[in-house]
Amino acid sequence: MKNLKYFDCNSIVGPRPHKHPKERWSTTHLLEDMKLAEISGALVTHSSAIHYESMYGNLRLLKEIEEYSDILFGSWCVDPIGDPGFFSKSEDMIKSMNENKIRAVRLVPGSYSLHKDLMGETLDSLENNKILTLMEVGSIRNMQAWGANDVFSFFHEFLNRYKSLPVLFTNHYWFQQQHIHKLMSLHENLHLEFSDYQINRGIEKYVEDFGDQRLLFGSGMTSRSPGAARAYIDYAQISDKSKEQIANKNLSRLLKGLEPIDINPNELRDDKIIELAREGIPISSHVIDAHSHILHEGGQSGSPLGPIMLDGDAKGVIELNRWCGIDQIAMMTWNGPVCTDAIDGNKIVSRAMLNFKEEVFGVAVIDPTHMSEEEISSEIELRYLKQGFIGMKPYVQMDLSYEDPAFDQWWEFGNNHNLYALMHTFESPHTGGLDAIKRLANKYPNVSWLIAHSAASYKYIDEVAECINSTKNVFAEITFTNVPSRSIKYLNDLIGDEKIIFGTDQPMRDPRQQLGWVIWEDLSIKSRENILGNNFQKIISRVKLPKNNYK
Repeated sequence: MKNLKYFDCNSIVGPRPHKHPKERWSTTHLLEDMKLAEISGALVTHSSAIHYESMYGNLRLLKEIEEYSDILFGSWCVDPIGDPGFFSKSEDMIKSMNENKIRAVRLVPGSYSLHKDLMGETLDSLENNKILTLMEVGSIRNMQAWGANDVFSFFHEFLNRYKSLPVLFTNHYWFQQQHIHKLMSLHENLHLEFSDYQINRGIEKYVEDFGDQRLLFGSGMTSRSPGAARAYIDYAQISDKSKEQIANKNLSRLLKGLEPIDINPNELRDDKIIELAREGIPISSHVIDAHSHILHEGGQSGSPLGPIMLDGDAKGVIELNRWCGIDQIAMMTWNGPVCTDAIDGNKIVSRAMLNFKEEVFGVAVIDPTHMSEEEISSEIELRYLKQGFIGMKPYVQMDLSYEDPAFDQWWEFGNNHNLYALMHTFESPHTGGLDAIKRLANKYPNVSWLIAHSAASYKYIDEVAECINSTKNVFAEITFTNVPSRSIKYLNDLIGDEKIIFGTDQPMRDPRQQLGWVIWEDLSIKSRENILGNNFQKIISRVKLPKNNYK
């Protein structure tokens, strides 16, 4: 489908606390990022209305977007009627919103209770006027947002109380699927966007279960990559009509006809990668996913406390990869590292390698907390020398430093055979962190050490870049849910394009957002192709094993 119009329902501009100096934040940044990812329009809130005073920020927003009224549309933050600095009457609030073409609001968590005796007049007025209401969903990663302690109970009660209020969830996570899916099934007034809700095969599942009328395109700009968000829809296995509904028409309907102008076709990017991605066609560049998991055959869920991973076995993962152009995949299980069930996990991967010989590279997990030295030695011989695994994956759940002597024979074997290791140190100081990676890289110079989640934040990029620039055999694998806008370019500026590695963490997350993050980045075709596959191909071509057929 050519030139699908995208109308973003979830964008914020303005200064925000704890921002890295290089992070995106301004209206100018928003416009630049929209142009880069070919986003036609955006519903925008000003951060001053979130972090400072609502009406001060709301009025500031009007000034900042006034010049761009054909592509930027305001969303206000609201308070209890009668609060100091806010409207004294609900009629005045609605009148002012109508005068300024404000058709959506945000309820800012932490500012007030939603109890009917406090916010009832405001909410009743919003419901009576069918005003689209954005609500940030709480989680263990965001305890300040709405319903963080019990998402289902909180929102089930709220949505029952305001049955005619169109509510749009934002910032809900892929690990909240049980709550969100059930809420969608119970409440016809609930709408979703997917910027953080990167559930594997989610767009297809939700269109099948709920239709396409309550699903919206949202990116999380200015902090998040709009290219990541649009790839989820561009590569969706749904009808063109449903894509159009989700990309722009549903939001326009909820905003009572507000709609951005079309992008001038002459302003579209002339780029061989983008030309295919824009139409949902798998890109022709060679793509290797260096960071993935699988479930057992027929598996659908990682754990009762974790994410649903629809069709998350090897067959399902490979099928989804083919939809979007991921040609090969380095694969470990979920239960091996996360559940510390290493041997069973390695068995699952070995079966996937047999079933998908050309597409799957095996990544083994060795867990000294459950394996003796003799068992470790036996597992190394079986997986690497007999079955052809090429990657090494310790994990934070083992509660060990990566320099623990229990890992030594694994690292020594890897050094002797030029293997690579995928190392999660982010927010996990007990692993030894990046300092441990430096020391390991110097001690085992033939191992290629991949730092997982290197582009998780601008701050972490600074730390990763220092590590990489002080070593010769350390690389940056990028995958992370929040896909910070232009963070890959920032990483590229610091370390160059030959040490950045594409990964997805699928099927914990859907791979399409992670792919779109790279595809739509502000980098040359050559740099993006290096990141997507060329760099990792060089790493695995170094492996010296009897069954290494990956050169």
